[in-house]
Amino acid sequence: MPIRVGQLVERFETIYRERMQDLPIVNHKLRVEAVSFDQWEDQNLGVLVTPWFINLVLLPSSDEFIEMPQGQLIQCTFPSGPCELTVCQDEVLGTYLAAVLFRTVTDFPDQDTARAIAAEALAGILEQPRAATLDRRAFFTGFGR
Repeated sequence: MPIRVGQLVERFETIYRERMQDLPIVNHKLRVEAVSFDQWEDQNLGVLVTPWFINLVLLPSSDEFIEMPQGQLIQCTFPSGPCELTVCQDEVLGTYLAAVLFRTVTDFPDQDTARAIAAEALAGILEQPRAATLDRRAFFTGFGR
């Protein structure tokens, strides 16, 4: 059964309450929030902001990853290019894939900043890279028009 975004948030809120409160890596100015989750190739893709990390998360729509061991790397190709996602096996949620965007969030000043950066990171992942154009003048002089 696919994981719903609400279940993901609820699970990480529980982890925060029960396991993370007193750890020095926690930024108490932040809270658990699912940012910009939407369908991507029949799966749910978005960013999970927590008081201790920000991760890209892919919630599979099927059980295709259920037998894969915790920690196995899966190569995904997004519009911006390839990205390795880690298989996460959670005793409550089940299987999902994640990639660390920010290992620490202790310097984030507030939730609004964390949310904006998470949304911008996801937009960058889902954006096709623009082809570089070479301007003859810039090539020879180092200056653009």
